[in-house]
Amino acid sequence: MRLILVLSLSISIAGGCSSIQADSSVLEEKIKGMNYTGPGRGPFGSEPFTSMKSIGSNFVALVPEATLYQNTLGIRHSYSGDSTWYGESTEAVLEGIEQARKADLKIMLKPHLEPGLSTKEWDRPELDRTDSTSRANYLASWKAFAATVKFNVREKTDWRGNLMAKDEEGWNKIAEGYMQYILSYAVMADSMNVDLFCIGTELKAMALEKPDYWRELIREVRKIYDGPVTYAANWDSYDEITFWDELDYVGIDAYFPLGDRKVPSVEESISDWEKYKLEIQFFQAGVGKNIIFTEWGYESEEYAGKTPWGSEGVFNEEVQKNLYEATFQSFWSESWFQGVFVWRWSPKNEFGRGRYNFSPKGRIAEKVLEKWFKE
Repeated sequence: MRLILVLSLSISIAGGCSSIQADSSVLEEKIKGMNYTGPGRGPFGSEPFTSMKSIGSNFVALVPEATLYQNTLGIRHSYSGDSTWYGESTEAVLEGIEQARKADLKIMLKPHLEPGLSTKEWDRPELDRTDSTSRANYLASWKAFAATVKFNVREKTDWRGNLMAKDEEGWNKIAEGYMQYILSYAVMADSMNVDLFCIGTELKAMALEKPDYWRELIREVRKIYDGPVTYAANWDSYDEITFWDELDYVGIDAYFPLGDRKVPSVEESISDWEKYKLEIQFFQAGVGKNIIFTEWGYESEEYAGKTPWGSEGVFNEEVQKNLYEATFQSFWSESWFQGVFVWRWSPKNEFGRGRYNFSPKGRIAEKVLEKWFKE
């Protein structure tokens, strides 16, 4: 049913954009890309894409999202009106494709899977956020429900890389749901002539333990979508993946830790990159596939190089700028390095959940991107 829905949505929009064709030569040039998850509320509008283009970007990664419920093992992905974050819904991704084309940007579809919890069995009380008693009752009800939940994953987790069922029966349920999820977006990728398709992101346990499943998934995707295909491996396990031979590019979500300095200099960060670069270069020579940093970036905070996947330091734009510059100096001239998707070009935060420190937009790191993207 979901596959049919996405197919019908894709065809309806593609019908109005019949002149759009994927450029088969696009990956002959460096990817100068941005990850864009879209706003919390729609629509996208044109500005995010035109501003990416203005600093020299030629690609955007659009990131739909699904949730794997750790109690039921069901996988639910978002359609119009079905998501708390509009930018991750199917409707938003279709709109993003249309807007990106208008801005002359190529597109990667990069579906994500996040761990979650099904609350279908929770008798959720009404909540009045202005009333302290209502808030207390709501919290107490949630805690009582959470205490009864039976988890069917190997370990309860907040990170997708740890997701794995307790047993083979549970794995089969996850495998079927994930296949359906990815193939629905393969249909979209094909019908909308998307330029690059990513079959998964940072699913470390699943990728390392179930390689035959991923080979089957890749074969099924290629029956639908005839463009280039990659997978986005986590930085700490890309060299353990055994199905790269089935893919066109090696994708790495490149959050390699670069020292423990509060404000690293460009020179220090280049030195920190050296060991990782040698390892990547050696691996690339063996696998024979060009490397894409499918995610890469740093927060504009002190110590951002120490834990690039998320830091809690004091706001500091200089750190982000220096780490950007060091990475470009380290990798950009290499012929085997296909390019980068920066995490991320963020919209305004309508929900007030802190700063979007990963975004270089409007910060001094944006000038670093512009320099390298336009050279």
